[in-house]
Amino acid sequence: MDHKRILELALETLEKQKTQVEAEVEALRAEMRGSGGVTAKRKAGPAASPPKRRRAKTPAERKAQSKRMKAYWVAKKAAVAAKAKKPAQSGSKGRSKSAE
Repeated sequence: MDHKRILELALETLEKQKTQVEAEVEALRAEMRGSGGVTAKRKAGPAASPPKRRRAKTPAERKAQSKRMKAYWVAKKAAVAAKAKKPAQSGSKGRSKSAE
């Protein structure tokens, strides 16, 4: 092959790669814009719709949840403290003496 033909083949290959890269870049840009691009076609049903926002909690709801969480953490800390006070088992590592 002569030098000119090699350059033509290299140019053809690079142009094909350029086209593929441009398509991938455009798909990523479309996805970033939120239009979904290529991936939107794969989704079906409710998953394709935008996520629904939760309604804001009223002050009374926030206060009630605060009380529940405070009680939860008090109980959790008490359970950890009780577990720490338990005496450790003698080095049997869970095996019964009859099995030995």
